[in-house]
Formats: sequence, C-alpha cells, structure tokens
Amino acid sequence: MRSEAAAKLPVVFFGTSQFAVPSLDALASTHDVFAVVTQPDRPAGRGLRERQSAVKARALELRLNVMTPERLDAAFVGSIAALKPALLACVSYGKILPDALLSIGGLTALNVHPSLLPEYRGASPIQAALREGRTITGVTVIWMSSKMDAGDIALQSEIAIGADEDFGALHDRLATVGASLLADAARMLGGGTLPRERQDESRATYTRTIDKDDLRIAPSSPARTIVDLVRSASPTPGAWLVYEGRRLKVLLARTEAAGSVLVTADGPGVAAADGVVRFLRVVPEGKRAMTGAEFVRASAARR
Repeated sequence: MRSEAAAKLPVVFFGTSQFAVPSLDALASTHDVFAVVTQPDRPAGRGLRERQSAVKARALELRLNVMTPERLDAAFVGSIAALKPALLACVSYGKILPDALLSIGGLTALNVHPSLLPEYRGASPIQAALREGRTITGVTVIWMSSKMDAGDIALQSEIAIGADEDFGALHDRLATVGASLLADAARMLGGGTLPRERQDESRATYTRTIDKDDLRIAPSSPARTIVDLVRSASPTPGAWLVYEGRRLKVLLARTEAAGSVLVTADGPGVAAADGVVRFLRVVPEGKRAMTGAEFVRASAARR
C-alpha cells in the first residue's frame, strides 16, 4: 500500500477565475491532471473581444487538456467518467456541478471556498467579509454536495484581515491559502486520511452576486461603513457615487473626524453620518485612475 506522501491522484480540475490559478498550479505540480474544465471564451472589455479565462490561459501554458463545455450534460459527464479520475477539484468555476458529475464512481469531489463555512456561502464571500468589517476570514475545503457550499468540511484555515486590506489583496492571499489547503487535502485523500465533518446549518449565512447598485456609496452611512464598502470593491469593480454631477469611483478612502474640511490637498471628501470620508484614490467618469490629490487639482483647473 502506497504511503500518503507518495499517492499521485488522477485529477480533473474545474475552475475559471484568477482565484483558481494557484490551486491548479498546486495540483499540476504533484498529481496527474487529466483535464481542466473552464468556462468558454467570452466577450470582454470595451471592444468585446473574445477572452479566455485565467484558468484556461494557465492550463495551456502547462500543456494540459482543456475542456470548455457550454453545458454540463450527460455527454459531458460521460467524457469525464471515461477519464476515471479519483479527484474532482472545483475552485471558482462559476456553475453548479450536476449530481451526475459528483456521483461518478470512484470519484471524490472537493471544492475550495474563500470563507469560514458555514458563514458566507454563495457568490461573494470575500466582498461580504470586507463590507461587514470583519477582522477574520479564511478558506474551507469541502466534500461537494448537491446543495451549494453545504458539503462536509474537510479542511479549514483561518486568517486575519488587515485593517486597510482591500478585495484585491485579500483575494490573492486567500487564493494562495486555498491552493495550499487543496494540496494538503489531495495528499490526505490519497492516503485515506482526509477528515469529514458536517457543517452547522444553524450558523449558515449567504451571499449573492453583487450588482452596480450594491456598490453605490450612501454619504448618510457611518464613515467606517463607507470605507469598508470601498475596500470590498477595490480595485474592481469600484464603489461609486455621484460627485459634482458625475459618477466617481472610489478605490481608496479613509475616515476623518466630523467637521473636517470636505476638500483638501489630499482629496475630496463627503460628510458621513459620524464624520468625514476622504477619497484618496478615484476614477472619474471616462478618466484613468488617479490620486485624490490629482483629482482636486484637475477640478480646480477646470474652474
């Protein structure tokens, strides 16, 4: 019988976004990745040119077999079953996997989710933790089930959120933690020692896809609430408000005491419910990103 450390698994990997790339790298370096399944190329950017997913780009660099099905139908499930994988690893794929796929004989399906499940199930757990001002978050590897993010917990790792950390920085840190955790899970699965613990349904909370209106800054909110909203959407897609009659995205902000001057050399500001929020990095409508100081100078020059 092979040792846990020596077990090399046949793997199929499902992933789409940049969050999944470190996990793909981790598995490809130690296991046999027979196929990488990702979303089809989609129109993106101002020119709406076809763009491949981050996972597809990396898989092609690694010379792995890439599959981009529009539908996860019976024919597709059959093609995956024919590969006889021992592990299906799913990381930020973007679609719910059908039961027929998860129940392929001899297959264990694991998912990497960037929260401390059962908290923050769903589409936007990183943004939710930042928006709600949490100081702790983490990553969970679960045994996949038919119910979204509700499978048994295999491994979980807790990390602290920096006081000024934004979505981009936290996303990248959690992607790295998730890759390490998935590699550990695959190793333990190969050795027959992967834990399995039911989630506490009474503690479950849920997130959803974020739309443009969710990111609108309400100056009547507490100052810290506004700053946390900005952090949760930076560097993309950006929290926003209408400022001097035009849409202004805000990528970096700080709280200041009530009564502070609204426009200073550091940047523009708004009066919040309990203080002032200073905008330190912004994207004016139709313009490039700039510092708050640059925005103030440009506004003064137009007057």
